[in-house]
Amino acid sequence: MSEAHRPEPSPTLTAALVAAEHERLAGRVAAADAAAGPEPWNALQADWNALKVRVYGEGSRRRHRFSQDTRDAEAEAAEAEFREKILPAAQAGDSALVAALLASRHREAVAERHGRQLLRVLEVGQETLAPVNSDLRVETSGIARDYDKLLAGAEVTVGGEAMTLSRARGRLGSPDAELRREAFEAWSGWFVQRRDELAALFGSLVERRDLMGRNLGHENFVPLGYAGMLRTDYGPAEAAAFREAVLKNASPLHEALCREQAAALGTEALRPWDRGFHPGFTLPTGAAEPVSEQLDKAGRVFARLSPRLAAHFERMRAEGLIDLENRPGKAAGAYCTSFADTGQVAIFCNSIGDEGDVKTLMHEMGHAFQGWESLWIESVDLRSPSLDACEVHSMGMEFLSLPHLDEFFSPEDCERFARGRWARAIQLLCYVSVVDAFQHWIYENPQASPDARDACWVELQDRFMPGIDWSGEAERHRAARWYAQPHVFRRPFYYLDYAIAETGAMQLALLDAQDHEACLETYLELCRLGGTRSVLELFDGAGLRSPFEPAVLADLMRHAAQVLHAP
Repeated sequence: MSEAHRPEPSPTLTAALVAAEHERLAGRVAAADAAAGPEPWNALQADWNALKVRVYGEGSRRRHRFSQDTRDAEAEAAEAEFREKILPAAQAGDSALVAALLASRHREAVAERHGRQLLRVLEVGQETLAPVNSDLRVETSGIARDYDKLLAGAEVTVGGEAMTLSRARGRLGSPDAELRREAFEAWSGWFVQRRDELAALFGSLVERRDLMGRNLGHENFVPLGYAGMLRTDYGPAEAAAFREAVLKNASPLHEALCREQAAALGTEALRPWDRGFHPGFTLPTGAAEPVSEQLDKAGRVFARLSPRLAAHFERMRAEGLIDLENRPGKAAGAYCTSFADTGQVAIFCNSIGDEGDVKTLMHEMGHAFQGWESLWIESVDLRSPSLDACEVHSMGMEFLSLPHLDEFFSPEDCERFARGRWARAIQLLCYVSVVDAFQHWIYENPQASPDARDACWVELQDRFMPGIDWSGEAERHRAARWYAQPHVFRRPFYYLDYAIAETGAMQLALLDAQDHEACLETYLELCRLGGTRSVLELFDGAGLRSPFEPAVLADLMRHAAQVLHAP
């Protein structure tokens, strides 16, 4: 396995340099507006884009380096410099230039060159750059970083072994019932014990985000949160209708699957520590071990799936752009990032040797494939889709790779893994609805106490995810789950995106079963389009049904039930 690259920050990029470059660009606006034709504005846009490429690339590099080892003082200082100084300078300059472009009589010519979606993205994102919230943005990102550091440094003991939270959570898939319960109580218990500290961090975030929304004339943070997700096709009303469709079509299946799982386990009801193990779906512990062989196996999966995709993967391996293994000090979670200035895409995982590693690796590589395929797009703001659209590529790859996972597992285990993936689709839709409804309630009720927030979470969990028995000792763990969800702290309203994308990914899976070559071409085209279209335009262009179409979830859940033989 090639060693993961540890990118070094560029000392030449400073806040003063970024501010000076923006000042020079702003000095060209008047002449560009006065010109008879759009050429000066197109030239200005090109130079502005080049500066963005440099800033975006450096920001990704510093965040990635810090994520790789949150104990590295130099990496932490470099990330802090970017977040506290360079990024605010860039956002202030971008805010002025966005306003100038949107007010320019040449805006339509710029849109003609880059596509209508560029103006949509700039318009909806304009409020997120507002100078009045510059200090608050720095403060909230710092609090979110404190959350990351807290989780990255956490250790718990399971089976007499000290381990990271990621490894402890991985034990929830053990066939050993006592070990599952011990792992659950250690992992979830860590959040229970630190609930007051985590609640205080979150309360500080909500207070600042609410003020950011009010600073811009909104009643609360919700409109600004949606703008931060670059949502141009739908709003809170559509999101609420989508959640109701999940409640109607997926939640009953969730309850039925919980009953079936409890029966398979020989228990009267499904307890929370047993949710991660299903005798019919879960693979043996360590099924994806050793981690050192996972990239070789993944390479063979992609070679069978598509030579084009395989070439991207092998380049990433050769350039050390895949950071796979879990280790102390490494930030929690997984992600894909891009270094726009070097034209590279990297992924970050926390692999521990379990089947979840394979799902995560396929998921993040789906993001990476989109990143490589979209490098041709001139405007860096359009290389990545909106977050709801970009998850189609990642979740789609989870399904498209299923027929080739015999590189990792036995034929019998492949079948179990595939059925488990459809079960996870049901669980995901229900869990995402909990998170999304919770976040709406949080920011509509910013003064709520920690106890009220916990009570809201519990009520929503009961509503959307019926079938789990939280009685007895489990009761004290009921609200702990949301404190472990990084998106709630880092990226408000970034979670519905997974459910919307899952409707597209499931449709890709059905298309793949009918015509693999047509499906693969559709997938590659989705990757190539990047963010040049909105999420619903991407769905429509690929021949996929809108996630907001009333019957789409009913049809997809009907298929999932057939795959799982669920009532």
